[in-house]
Amino acid sequence: MSYITVGSLSLLISASTALSMPYGLGCATDVTTDGVVGVNDILLVVDRWGSNDDLADCNRDGVVGISDILLIIDEWGSDCDSIHPFEGNTSVEFDYVNGLVVISYNGIPNHPTGPFDGSTGCYNPNDVSMLNITYSIPMHPEPTNNPSVDLMSQTGPIATAVNGVPFYNPYDAGGIDAPSTICFDDYNGHPSPDGRYHYHQWSPAFDDVKTDGHSQLVGYSFDGYPIFGPWESETDYAHESTVNPLDDCHGHYDAVRGYHYHTSLPYDEDPNGFPWVMGCYSAQPETSNFGGGGGGGGPGGGCDACAQNMIPPPVCNCVHNAPGYAYCCTNWDAACQAYAEQFCNGFTGSDVPTQRPEPQRNAQPNRPERQMHPQRPNRQGPPRQHPPQNRPRPPHRR
Repeated sequence: MSYITVGSLSLLISASTALSMPYGLGCATDVTTDGVVGVNDILLVVDRWGSNDDLADCNRDGVVGISDILLIIDEWGSDCDSIHPFEGNTSVEFDYVNGLVVISYNGIPNHPTGPFDGSTGCYNPNDVSMLNITYSIPMHPEPTNNPSVDLMSQTGPIATAVNGVPFYNPYDAGGIDAPSTICFDDYNGHPSPDGRYHYHQWSPAFDDVKTDGHSQLVGYSFDGYPIFGPWESETDYAHESTVNPLDDCHGHYDAVRGYHYHTSLPYDEDPNGFPWVMGCYSAQPETSNFGGGGGGGGPGGGCDACAQNMIPPPVCNCVHNAPGYAYCCTNWDAACQAYAEQFCNGFTGSDVPTQRPEPQRNAQPNRPERQMHPQRPNRQGPPRQHPPQNRPRPPHRR
């Protein structure tokens, strides 16, 4: 082992202390993934000495060596199960046997919700409900170009925020872009038909998340990769970055955080922020998280036309179940509206809040094409147009 001066040792210990508070799940130095930082971790580092092994390179400097040993010593005896970013009405359990972090959540966010009765311009017939929700996050993501789950076709959760509230993909009931079309409460959330409150985009609930220039962690994808806020640096909006462009999954790699996703700014600040949170999975998602979730939060009841026109499910069902009006589920016209007003409990068009304007699609001919996740084939989806770069950063997200 190389000779190390006292000054160098002090520098390494100082660096290891700074690096020993990972943004991620568990101890950075629990390289054997057993929940304990100790002798076995040192033995594994020694075994991989001089290599660039991702697991043993605790401080991510590219070489397994003395600084990784010092980092292990610094975290010796740490309670690894307590190192996680989750808060609010959540509880966290580390399943080291299966390599999963299990998040339990009661469905009630740690911030106010609603109202959704139309009194403030947002009508949603669903209620935020207390639920028994469990999500499993892989401890070690497995990168793939062919994930077993198509994120854009999911009608329920695709990821979880650090407060337990699930993120959904961009679409609401009926396959419409939710942030540009459906109303939300002040925290950019709304409930799905099963009562699951969720986000489709950045939430002001994260406005006070600490930042060091790069936005901090706001959640985890079901493939294990972390999700950060909108900013790559103080002046570089990740969604528009040309320095380190995002791939089609809305993620990229850097030396400090590894691969990670970024949210866009919310629709009100960037109407061209699609896909808002994620566009696809860059690693294999944990499939136990799928198979339910209540669909989107809009009042469409599964009918495209009802969702697009913000028709409440009871009214939609009243109309399209009537003889001769089944087509209203996919084509809501004047006759459907007239029937609703006459026979569906006095419903009138004024009961439906005005929809949000469509996002601007101004062309940006000078913007370079977004890079893909390595070796990922091109995916189809709405075109991504972007407003001018170097916009002023909102003070609450500095």
